[in-house]
Amino acid sequence: MDKQAFEKLERIVETVRRHLEGDAAVAFVHESGHRVTPQGMVRFFRSVGGRVAIAKRIQEGKSNVEILYDVFPSFAGRRPPLAAPVQQDLVDLSGEPLYAAGYGDEDFESTKLTIRLPNDVYRALGMAAKMEGVPRNQLMVDLLTGALGRMSPPEHLREYEE
Repeated sequence: MDKQAFEKLERIVETVRRHLEGDAAVAFVHESGHRVTPQGMVRFFRSVGGRVAIAKRIQEGKSNVEILYDVFPSFAGRRPPLAAPVQQDLVDLSGEPLYAAGYGDEDFESTKLTIRLPNDVYRALGMAAKMEGVPRNQLMVDLLTGALGRMSPPEHLREYEE
């Protein structure tokens, strides 16, 4: 089974975890770019023992990948198991600034993000960055990091917190 089909099955299992049924479940799978019909989802659930069998494995604390390995043993070894991320993995909680003066961009692993902002928000960010004495990009990184650090994880990930 190819990677896309496996990811599609993961999304279908996630519909059970989120308690989605019918058109809502189909729409959820479609959001990730995978095509599925209600009949296709019914066939999948019948092949694995029904939604109840999936829900039981979820209650046991298994991840979507582990559930697929359980119901399709032939998948084992084709993809490494993935651990669910915890908040500490997503955000640097050390309190140290992410920007270190004197280091070039080549010293940091980064990804470029392009967003559209209203002109007044862009100017306000520029003024705030000037007052803080940091580049506008660094101010954006600090703001986003702070906001992500304060977010609570979604309900379906709370079981993984320690």
